[in-house]
Amino acid sequence: MAMIYAAEDDAGIGELYGYAFESAGYEYKIFETGKEFLLAAEKRQPELALLDIMLPDTDGYTILKKLREAGRDFPVIMVTAKGDEISKVKGLNLGADDYVVKPFSVLELLARINARLRTFSGEKEIKHGSIVINEDRRLVSIGGREIKLALKEYELFRLLFAHPEKVYTRDEILSAVWGVDFMGESRALDMQVKNLRDKLEEAGARDCLVTVRGVGYKFVLPEKGNEND
Repeated sequence: MAMIYAAEDDAGIGELYGYAFESAGYEYKIFETGKEFLLAAEKRQPELALLDIMLPDTDGYTILKKLREAGRDFPVIMVTAKGDEISKVKGLNLGADDYVVKPFSVLELLARINARLRTFSGEKEIKHGSIVINEDRRLVSIGGREIKLALKEYELFRLLFAHPEKVYTRDEILSAVWGVDFMGESRALDMQVKNLRDKLEEAGARDCLVTVRGVGYKFVLPEKGNEND
């Protein structure tokens, strides 16, 4: 269970944090001063921290700077009523991972926390340009938009995507995706390729799944794509 630290002196915001963290199943500690926060972080490093910009004894920027100088690399989300660009840029330049502007919803806060924890947890991803495969969750996204793929479509795309420009024969694909005991007709592969192409092209990745006539298929980066059908 992830531990979240929050530096926040507003009791109302603190209660909101408590409700959000408990509903999401996170452990948490809330500190009203920067000094308390830094002392706690020395004893136990959290998985993520929320830093309010304005605190009674210091500011969130100073806390963030001290954390990064001490080699504390856990994700930090700045929380402030200041939504101006200068404040955001200052926090990001000091090493913040994200920014939340008050007032915010519990859903938005948890979405940002979950996103940062996923990134920091080191989920395995394969990325080429704007196309990303998250192997832990078996998801494909293009330009941040998730593409809904059936199981065999995903496995086929994962095989080709992991090795751009490598030509896989039809037999190699059938063996890798359907298994060595697959007894179906190779037309099943053609159908999966067509479905996969349609979904990729709909998402803006055109001509990246290439047919190599008489051999099989390969993946090329979209900007270099050139189907050989």
